[in-house]
Amino acid sequence: MKRYLILILIVAAAFQTQGREIFNINRNWRFFSNSEVTSDGAPTVNLPHIWNNDALSGKKDYFRGIGNYLKTIEIPAEWIGKRVFIRFYGANAITNVIINSKHVGEHRGGYTSFTFEITDFIRFGERNYFWLIVNNAPQMDILPTAGDINSYGGIFRDVELIVTDPVAVAPVLGSEGIFIHPKEVSSEHVEAEAVIKVTGIKDGSAQIHLTVFTDQMDTVARATAHVHLSGRTVSTATLPFQIENPSLWDGIYNPYRYNIGVKLSSDDILTNDSIVVKTGFRTCEVDPQRGFLLNGRPYPIHGVKVHQDRALVGTALQPYHIEEDFNMIREMGANMVHTVGVPHSPEFYELCDRYGILVWCDLPFMGATYRTDKAFVNTPLFLKNGQDQLREIIRQQMNRPSVVMWGLFSDLNQRGDDPTDYIRRLNMLAKQEDPSRMTVAGSNSDGPFNFVTDLIVWDHFFGWIAGTPADIKIWQEQLHRDWSNLRSGVSYGAGASIYHQEDSLYRAPYMGNWHPERWQTYLHEQYFDYLKNDNQLWGIFVSNMFDYGAAGRSWGEGNGINDLGLVTFDRKYCKDAYYFYKANWNQATPFVYIAERRWNIRRNTLQQIKVYSNCAEVELIVNGASLGTRTGTNGTFRWEEVSLHEGHNTIEARSGELHDQIEIEILNSESTSIID
Repeated sequence: MKRYLILILIVAAAFQTQGREIFNINRNWRFFSNSEVTSDGAPTVNLPHIWNNDALSGKKDYFRGIGNYLKTIEIPAEWIGKRVFIRFYGANAITNVIINSKHVGEHRGGYTSFTFEITDFIRFGERNYFWLIVNNAPQMDILPTAGDINSYGGIFRDVELIVTDPVAVAPVLGSEGIFIHPKEVSSEHVEAEAVIKVTGIKDGSAQIHLTVFTDQMDTVARATAHVHLSGRTVSTATLPFQIENPSLWDGIYNPYRYNIGVKLSSDDILTNDSIVVKTGFRTCEVDPQRGFLLNGRPYPIHGVKVHQDRALVGTALQPYHIEEDFNMIREMGANMVHTVGVPHSPEFYELCDRYGILVWCDLPFMGATYRTDKAFVNTPLFLKNGQDQLREIIRQQMNRPSVVMWGLFSDLNQRGDDPTDYIRRLNMLAKQEDPSRMTVAGSNSDGPFNFVTDLIVWDHFFGWIAGTPADIKIWQEQLHRDWSNLRSGVSYGAGASIYHQEDSLYRAPYMGNWHPERWQTYLHEQYFDYLKNDNQLWGIFVSNMFDYGAAGRSWGEGNGINDLGLVTFDRKYCKDAYYFYKANWNQATPFVYIAERRWNIRRNTLQQIKVYSNCAEVELIVNGASLGTRTGTNGTFRWEEVSLHEGHNTIEARSGELHDQIEIEILNSESTSIID
């Protein structure tokens, strides 16, 4: 009873301040699966929450079914006359909302926000019973139907109640109900329009007051409009506005944003609703010869693919998890992320907006990884669901200046039904919803679907799945010769375990259980050198930033993890390739790092010592003796045929005040070790 009283007091205090209030309701839900015959004894959980620890442990047939969440909420009598909405930021994959035993609505799709109005289902001044039924069972009519990412079940992001006056900005499709469309953007002038969705409870009219202002509270534009209301039908108003001499959102150099304030008033219906969203103005385009252009000038793309799950918690991330991941991306020097396969959390996109990291945001339409997968199901329900999810993604991320392109598919193939016509429909929908952004896709096979989107990024794994890293050069020559008209990017990667170390350098079978870290590092060094000066490519994307959960995979360490990441699944260790990219992409934070440090037991007394650094010169000191300074190539400093002695050796790298130190043991001829 105590927690209900606290909620009432909080609500009463907030109610007196403004017309719209938002209350997080993450805490104290009771959870039980459908295998339980009763909810008695159901444990209490806090959101975000998933139920798939079995997937995190690599169990291939992890539980995919129904989970139930129960909560009792005391709704204050002071809310009488208000409207109440419930918003979910992510629940996988089908969610049914039941309040006081009445069905409110169903959402189909696991990674976008969604909102239901619950005003008519709650009892004011009483206890209300919330029952959320979430189902992550495989569904052939809900994207994604394929791919190797784990489909964790649960409510894995925040849930909140939104309380408004009778006339309110409508939170349609899980959005804020405010959509900023830039028309013309330059350093001299911005011309844009705000599309506002408004809903009332009866016929009437409302006035919309739009103010564009800076963080210093300087007003730079105003606009007003009238909107006619027809019951609870959502009405639309469009308000043009202009900004003279704007500060543009300029990526990592100046991620400047404006505040868009919307306030409603009405002569005949009570309203004091107001809301503020942030946005920025910039231009983005890709020129076949000049590459990616941000605000009209070349902006070389140093991209990484990013999955959203991690060890122990899956997708049920806390804010500090998201911030830690983001800081590792920034520290490495990446300036663009591909949120692979599914849209990520609002907190992640907010960090990208704030710090100037560009985003390629994906629809969860991904190709088959296993023979039993079917990526494209040519049925009316599947086709509708993909369009519904794409519309939600665009509406929810439209105001984010960091999001520069909409991804329509990843790694499809021509097996079975041809998805080309459907991709054309998705592309048309994206252009209708948001004419200002480019569309993109990732592809690893031939087919006419590669020519639908504005941009294409080729996923290549030469030297990992088959062949050698040098095969990328053959592909480059073919691209230049036969497909120079395409606006192409490239992504690449190789798996690695930090526990797999040996003297030999070779490509191990990617479906085997031995993924040496040194081969991953070698592959990335080779690809980087081949691709770095290729003006035909608008961007390169490292696949992946982090290892991710893939319970269906038994290779690598054999624990249900896809180990393509530069950082381990638990985020405890950065692999050597991470520091290679940091040396090349991050010039702001000087460092030195001795590579191959986990290969610390070796056989030969003559060794190559390799250091990654973004400094101009690095000195190597072995067992107290300096071997001199070197200049590097691609952030890599090498000392060949360094003489070490049997037993333990101390290796130190220095550049000014910076230093790094490791120990290497050289076995004598009669020794044996774990590397045999």
